[in-house]
Amino acid sequence: MSEKQKQPEKAKKNLAVAERKKPQSPQVQKELANLPTITPNDFWEGFNESFERLKNDFQNLLLPSSQALERALSAVPKSRAPLVDLQDRGKDYLLKAEMPGFKKEEINIQVSEDAVEISAETGWKYDSKNEKYLCKERACESFYRMVQLPEEIKVEDAAADLKDGVLEVTLQKKAPKQSKKIKLK
Repeated sequence: MSEKQKQPEKAKKNLAVAERKKPQSPQVQKELANLPTITPNDFWEGFNESFERLKNDFQNLLLPSSQALERALSAVPKSRAPLVDLQDRGKDYLLKAEMPGFKKEEINIQVSEDAVEISAETGWKYDSKNEKYLCKERACESFYRMVQLPEEIKVEDAAADLKDGVLEVTLQKKAPKQSKKIKLK
């Protein structure tokens, strides 16, 4: 028997030999050196940007643009809530509400033991359909506002006045809370 035949079967398997790589040309080495390095942080920033783009595109499909929404809502009477101040004056509360452009006849005030409701509606009515308008910005304006009170009040003693676009409502307390100022020792 020859020596080759004597070798066990395992030795007959081909061994993987690493091929020797050809040296890269200087041009290829320069191009590889100029490639930007990508860090894990760069990967996540790219992911976040892609996700934000996807989210914005999806929202634009589901929700109308702000301009389209404004056009649709321009036909609806505008409603707003007046800005109010509630002052505790000891025996009573003073509620002040901004009411510019409203007349006394247009304001409704409803007083209960623990809340004050203010509502109003004013506006201009365009009767003639034959007239041509280039611009129609004046519209009906209405609002509703309810203010909760921290204590019960005497409903029968409530009083209101409107001066220079400011509504003042005086609300007498049922049983004012007693307070006492003390000095530190």
